[in-house]
Amino acid sequence: MFTVSSRPLLLSLLLLISTFATAFTAQAAEPAWPKEIRIGYQKGNSLVILKSSGALEKLLRSHDVKVKWYEFPFGPPLVEAINTGDIDLGYVGATPPVFAQAGSAPDVSYVGYTAPYGDNYGILVPKNSTVQTVADLKGKRIAVAKGSAGQYLLLKALEKSGLTPDDVTPAYLQYSEARSAFERGDVAAWVVLDPRLADVEAATGARVLINASSLPANYGFYISPRKFAQRYPAVLRATLQEVNQTELHASRHIPDTARFLEQDTGVKQAVWHQVLARQPWGVFFPLTPQVIAAQQEVADTFYRYHLLPKTIRVTDAVIDIK
Repeated sequence: MFTVSSRPLLLSLLLLISTFATAFTAQAAEPAWPKEIRIGYQKGNSLVILKSSGALEKLLRSHDVKVKWYEFPFGPPLVEAINTGDIDLGYVGATPPVFAQAGSAPDVSYVGYTAPYGDNYGILVPKNSTVQTVADLKGKRIAVAKGSAGQYLLLKALEKSGLTPDDVTPAYLQYSEARSAFERGDVAAWVVLDPRLADVEAATGARVLINASSLPANYGFYISPRKFAQRYPAVLRATLQEVNQTELHASRHIPDTARFLEQDTGVKQAVWHQVLARQPWGVFFPLTPQVIAAQQEVADTFYRYHLLPKTIRVTDAVIDIK
């Protein structure tokens, strides 16, 4: 039992405990920041512009976060680096995360998205081709990158025209091989994304048979390792907000953006002007039910045609960083 003389000691102890509890609660309420964020990027996208500007480094300096950049030639290696924890954030099309979730990359998570593809992704045919509709591609050979957003575009274009994948012969080729095959006439059509789409249009007079704006929505995504996204949502929010600001600035300064991207990619400014004029701008989070449903349709379509080994639930891979 406490005596009268022990009450001051008791009050002091209670005050000390209260002080520690308040300090702990305030500390717990503060967002966690990593020592560094490692970002994977590909040539010609908004992350390249952000990297060049140094704006993200300046923004994160106040939180003692260092920024490291790693270049990747295309999506699948970037997804693998996310899964192994070698990078913390990257941007890819709709298809690589679906294959990752259905395969051996369970740690790949969606944290943000971009506006869906539109006139900047399509199926090209040569200038003098007799092919006038997608239905005319029946029995013909079509160049497409395997496991790309373009493969999904092709599947949906075939469905819309009453065809199936068995009605055409896919030629799974990467860009340089596909362009050579297209210009030689070894393939009847080519599924390709800007800036390559605009470049081939300008160089050869090729015609767009159908583009993504006529088909179900096909989004691009920012992805992160699950554990990183759950532990450090604040740094991901700050980064995606900065990418969005970068895109806003780029869209308002097309000539400067085109000049920079010419230096980055070797693609001529005139082509970049066309690309940027039809570029869907904006970076958003968290994923909305509409975006998740569209991505689920990507997964279901690939599974329906036996191109995905199992069914998946896209929502299981979504992390809300808001």
